[in-house]
Amino acid sequence: MKVCNVIAFAGGMLAGSVLALLFAPKKGVELRNDIKGKLDDVKRQVDETVAKYGGGCDCKESVQVTVEE
Repeated sequence: MKVCNVIAFAGGMLAGSVLALLFAPKKGVELRNDIKGKLDDVKRQVDETVAKYGGGCDCKESVQVTVEE
């Protein structure tokens, strides 16, 4: 499996998670904490995947910058 495919899949998971959280009935502080936690999880998973399969893709930096924003 190519690293870029894994990163694209992780991005899709992230988008789905964020949408699910946005539609959940929670207070703003709880929602922001949940979103930050999900973003941290996805960033960690991307880093682990790239470390496992090699960094032959320029996508990692782009995804990392997007996640950190």
